Amino acid sequence: PVESPSIAAGLDYPGISPQHANLKDTGRASYYPVTDAEAIEGYKLLSRLEGIIPAIESSHAIALACRILKGKGSLAIINLSGRGDKDAERDFEQFGI
Repeated sequence: PVESPSIAAGLDYPGISPQHANLKDTGRASYYPVTDAEAIEGYKLLSRLEGIIPAIESSHAIALACRILKGKGSLAIINLSGRGDKDAERDFEQFGI
């Protein structure tokens, strides 16, 4: 078996399908890579600023929003899936959070 390239258990599978390819090809969706380090920074940021502990999977979206909106004075709505508090102890140890 090949090891997952992501620290997020919910992202350790191929996320590509014909539907996603079609959405990208027709310009209805955009896809961006987010590193584990960026996701951890997103995790820390939301936890510190809002007191919300996101799941690592959702932390990828937080990191991307910060990258895209940086310095634009924009607002973003991000749907957080799961609960980060259920894995908080593991995250604190594993990721040095």
